[in-house]
Amino acid sequence: MKPFEYFLNNNEVRKVTPDKELAISLIKDMKERAEKSLLLDVSIFSKIVFENLYDGLRDFCDALLAIDGFKSYSHQASISYLEKKGFEFSTIEILDQFRYKRNSSKYYGKSLTKEDTLEIIKFYKELKSKINKTLLTNNLK
Repeated sequence: MKPFEYFLNNNEVRKVTPDKELAISLIKDMKERAEKSLLLDVSIFSKIVFENLYDGLRDFCDALLAIDGFKSYSHQASISYLEKKGFEFSTIEILDQFRYKRNSSKYYGKSLTKEDTLEIIKFYKELKSKINKTLLTNNLK
């Protein structure tokens, strides 16, 4: 994963006015996506659950960018910003792997398996307390 500055220098991220309203809205969307998706039967709605959890995690990344005055035009740039917020590189790499799987499914016809979905569910649940701490630190909870 390239560092956030790479994306900033290549205009895949732009400096904008900090937007707390947008950040709050994105966090609300993240929570709603996760809560409702986790109610679904993974055997039947595997792809929907996977995509919603991924999109919720990306909403979280974009909310952090918005509160700090950035606008991303790249999923990778949004994910890379987590490093600035104290997330471990291994966590960022896993989320980037989910990005790759989601894009492969959405744009190239690759299948998402039930195992892929169970993996992102586990990842989300393990990351949830760190997400909540980050939201508190950034006055977004």
